[in-house]
Amino acid sequence: MSEKLMDIAESTAQGSFNLFLGNTLSALILAMGSVFIIRLLGPKDYGLYSLSLVMATLLVQLSSLGIDQTFMRFSANLRAEGKETLLARILKSGFAFILLMGVVASMIGFVFSDVFATYVLKRPEVGVFVKLASFTIPFQIAYVVTNSTFIGLDRTEKTALTMNVQSIVKTALSPLFILMGFSVIGAIMGHISSYLVASLIGILLLRGTYQTLKEISNNENGASLENIKLILSYGFPLYLSTFLGTVLNQYQFILLAYYASNFEIGNFSAALNFIVLINLLLFPLATVLLPGFSKLNPQGEAPLIRRFFWLSAKYVSLLIVPASVVIMTLSKDIVYTIYGSSYELAPIFLSLYTVIFLYVGLGSITLGNYLNGIGETKLTLKIGFANAFIFAPLAPLLTHLYGIPGLITAFLSSNFISLLWGLAIAKKRFNVAPNLSDSLKIYLTSFLSAIPTFTLLRLFSFNSPLNLIFGSFLYISVYLTLLPFLGGIYISDIENIRFVYSKLKLVQPFLKPVLAYEAMLLKVKYPN
Repeated sequence: MSEKLMDIAESTAQGSFNLFLGNTLSALILAMGSVFIIRLLGPKDYGLYSLSLVMATLLVQLSSLGIDQTFMRFSANLRAEGKETLLARILKSGFAFILLMGVVASMIGFVFSDVFATYVLKRPEVGVFVKLASFTIPFQIAYVVTNSTFIGLDRTEKTALTMNVQSIVKTALSPLFILMGFSVIGAIMGHISSYLVASLIGILLLRGTYQTLKEISNNENGASLENIKLILSYGFPLYLSTFLGTVLNQYQFILLAYYASNFEIGNFSAALNFIVLINLLLFPLATVLLPGFSKLNPQGEAPLIRRFFWLSAKYVSLLIVPASVVIMTLSKDIVYTIYGSSYELAPIFLSLYTVIFLYVGLGSITLGNYLNGIGETKLTLKIGFANAFIFAPLAPLLTHLYGIPGLITAFLSSNFISLLWGLAIAKKRFNVAPNLSDSLKIYLTSFLSAIPTFTLLRLFSFNSPLNLIFGSFLYISVYLTLLPFLGGIYISDIENIRFVYSKLKLVQPFLKPVLAYEAMLLKVKYPN
C-alpha cells in the first residue's frame, strides 16, 4: 500500500479499535440488560415493548435529515483540508437546527401516538407506550449526531464513552423500573433516561472539542442559513436513503402487527437483539470507513480509493463472514443460553436474518461508505429506493404466506438485488469492486469450517452453554487453519494487518499469535 493509504488505514484502525472497545463493552452491558428485560417481561410484553418504539424510531430518522452522516464526513474532510473555521460554523449552525427538529418531532409523536397505535399497530392499548416513547426523540438525535461528529474528528474515544454511559443507564434503570411494577412503561422509562443522560454528556464533550477549533469572528455569524443549506445539500439525499432504510425496518414490525402474534413478535425482537454479536465487529469497521474515504480525493487519487475499497471489503469479510456462519450454526444454543427455551422460535429467525451479513463479501458495507465518502449520496439514495421498491410489495405477500420467515426472506431478497445493482453502477462509473475471488475463498473457508462443529454437536450434544463454548472454539480453530490453505489470506495481508495495528498495544497480545499461526501455515503451503 502507498504511504498515504497506510496512514489512512492506520488512523482507521485506531478509530476502529476505540469503537470496538467502546461498542463491545456497551453491547455486553446492553446484552446483560436485555436479558433482564426480556426475561422479566416475557415474550408477549416484550413484543408490546418492541412495537411501542416503532413510531419514535421513525421520527428520529425523519427529523435527523442526515446531519449525523454529514457531520461525520465534513469533520473528516474539512479538517484534512485545514478549513477548521468553516467546520466550526457548520457544527454550530447544524447542531442548533437538529435539536429544534428533534423537539418538533417529539411533539408530533406525542400528539399522534394514539392514532398510530390504533390504525397502524392495530393495538389501541399501546397508545400510552407510544406517547411515552416520543419523549426520547430529541435526546436520541443529539446522541447520534454527537457520536458521528466525534468519529469524523477522530475522537472515537468520546463516542465510546457516551455509548457506554447510555448502555449503563439503560441496563440499570429499565430492569429496576420493571421490578418496581411498571412493566412495559418501566422498560420505556429506562430507555428514555439512558439517551437523556448520554446526550447531555455528549453535548458537553462536543462543546469542549468545538472550542479547540478556530473560532469565527462576530461578522461571520450571519452565515447560519448558508451553513444549513450546505449541510442539507450533502446530507438530504443521504438522509432520504437512511430514512428509507429505517422505514423499511419499522415496516417489518408494522406488517407483523397485522400477521403475527405478540409471542411471535417477541421472539423476532429477541432474535434481532443477537445481531449485536455481529455488530460488535461490524460497527467499528464500517463506521470509520466513511471518514477514511472522505480523506481521499476522488479525482486525483482514484487508484488509491479503488485499492482502499478492495482491501476494506476483504478485511471486513475476514471477520464478519465467519462470525455470521458460526452464529447461524450455534443459533439455538445462543438463544437458549441467554434467554431460555421459552423463546423457541428465535433460533430459526436468528439464523435466517444473519444471512444479511454474508453480503459483506460482495461489498455491502464498503459500497455505501465509499459512495458517501466521495459525495455520491444521490446514488446511495437510488440504491435505497431500489431496495424499497422490491421489499414493499414482496414483504406483505411473503409474510402473509409464510409468516416471519417469509418477511425475512423478502428482506434478504430486496437487499441482495439492490446491492448487485449498486455494485454494477459503481463498477461502470468509478471502476471499483470487491475482489470476488478473495470473497469466494473466504465464503468457502467459513462454510467448510462449520461442518466439524455441526457434526460434533449432533454426535456429542451437551447443554447449551457448553455447546456454545466448545462449538465456538472448534469453529475458530478450523477456520484459522483452513484460511491460508484455501487462499483466504496471504503474506501481504498479514504484513498489512501488522502495520495497520502496530500501534494498538492492547490488540497485540491477541493479534500476534493469530498472525504468527497464519504465517506459519503459509510457509507450509509455500515452503520456498
